[in-house]
Amino acid sequence: MKKLIFILFIISLILMPKPSFTLSCVEPSPPDIAFDEYDAVIIGIVVNIKENHNEKILTIAVDTSFKGVDENFITVKEDITWGSSKLNKGYLYYLNKEGENWIHPLCSPTTDHTYIAEEFFADKETITLQNVEVDENGSEYGIFVALLAVIVVIVLTLLLIKKRKKK
Repeated sequence: MKKLIFILFIISLILMPKPSFTLSCVEPSPPDIAFDEYDAVIIGIVVNIKENHNEKILTIAVDTSFKGVDENFITVKEDITWGSSKLNKGYLYYLNKEGENWIHPLCSPTTDHTYIAEEFFADKETITLQNVEVDENGSEYGIFVALLAVIVVIVLTLLLIKKRKKK
């Protein structure tokens, strides 16, 4: 009985295989259709990349915004394994917004062929960008300040304990 089940299982694998699309995306929409599917469409250059657990935090200098972004610098979260953004390279990004964060979806039609924007978005009005300063080392600075504060508290506590023991 076990042999019969095993043989039927093997035959079913051979005769009726189902195609698998593991970690592959459906064919992306053309740029003009994708424009309506995403919260933001921009051309920008990646000026900084930080890795944080399972994501990359990209700092993007926005050159042109066709939709959704009105700042000259934004931070975008991208999957660390499947994200393909490279430092100092320009891209036509299609982004979504989750809460206050910009997300670069895995299957968006983002491309480094920024020239296609001229063809597909020539009739779109661009958004005037506001100057926003970006502190690329802000998180490291905050950690440094917090660590320094903890050290100061420990030293003061030890001095107080030592002073009380002398009395």
